[in-house]
Amino acid sequence: MKNKLIALLAICTFSSFASIAETGKPTSSLTEAVNLFVSVASNKELSLKEKKVSITEIVKNKMDLPVISKRVISRYWKKANKEDKKEFIGLFTQVIVNTYASLLNQYNNEEVEYLKEVIKKGKYAKVNTNIVLADKKIPVNYKLLLRNDQWRIYDFSAEGVSLISTYTNDYKATLKRSGLAGLNEILKKKVSGKSS
Repeated sequence: MKNKLIALLAICTFSSFASIAETGKPTSSLTEAVNLFVSVASNKELSLKEKKVSITEIVKNKMDLPVISKRVISRYWKKANKEDKKEFIGLFTQVIVNTYASLLNQYNNEEVEYLKEVIKKGKYAKVNTNIVLADKKIPVNYKLLLRNDQWRIYDFSAEGVSLISTYTNDYKATLKRSGLAGLNEILKKKVSGKSS
């Protein structure tokens, strides 16, 4: 599934950086998130449940979940009520956490080249990296947004496929058929382990 591939490629960057060409505030924020994920992934004493708790805190603090959620739902966001929006943000957070938790043991500390940082309009940033494998380099690019004086990740793409577009494609059929309330019902079952 594409979203698992993207998460796996992105989690590969949660290891040591091979080089940092340019360091600014968005880069520093991303690096801090990376270091936090590394500490969880490398802690053999933590159970899966404990890792999920830690990952949840990192995701909530370092990713802009309301912005990500709004962009994933796209045009259906305006049609939904406040309760369904709030519920989706919580459920989608659990989807992301569960995906990362299941992939923590599947990366091998690949080296990463940190290429450059570009800031636009003072509040949007793009940070480019490469994962260096034995036979190729995989580009992973992050988008960050400055909100409340903090740079937060709101999207990332691996080999040109973004987190937001992947989940948008996964959810669009359900949204068209049942709206956000219907999607929430499906996600409740998914995060509780009651669906395949």
